Amino acid sequence: MAELSVAERLEAMLIRYTEWVETGVPTGVDFKTSLSAAHNWSCPEFGIFAVNSKRDWNTKSPVHGPIVSQIGKLLKRLRSVDEVQRENLNSVSVAGKKAVRPYKTQKARRVAAEDEAETLKMMLEATSQKYHQLSHKMERVEIDLGVQKVRNEELEHRNQALELENARLKRMLASGHGGLKLVE
Repeated sequence: MAELSVAERLEAMLIRYTEWVETGVPTGVDFKTSLSAAHNWSCPEFGIFAVNSKRDWNTKSPVHGPIVSQIGKLLKRLRSVDEVQRENLNSVSVAGKKAVRPYKTQKARRVAAEDEAETLKMMLEATSQKYHQLSHKMERVEIDLGVQKVRNEELEHRNQALELENARLKRMLASGHGGLKLVE
């Protein structure tokens, strides 16, 4: 597997942590809830790889700062699967009807919506950046492939010409005409 770039590692973390905020952290995963502890933590099973560079793993980084700060917010909201399941069970009453939703202030709903919008915006930007990088790489590969095809065609034509020349010289040598002599 090729080494992942810092942007790819951060994007994978953001996606996985967003998923875990909604569904809960799987049992047995010893996740880190602080930014300082999380940057060295890897969990390859879930596609999370450490970002060892403190320059990149910094909320003030001009390149990666916004996504690192989003990851920090998500880390604070992570809960275990058991907690999420208990919460889901408590939201259903004995009669099978949904219990009344807990009241949230408009400000709390707005802040949650802003956080989610910011998370989605960061994911979109990371995906867009990755798309453009891959698009550029693909263009380079297509150009290189075209050059290689032309080169192969040239070599095939040259090979055919040399084979014809070789056959002509062998015929001349075999017939004894043409003044060719075998030299060893």
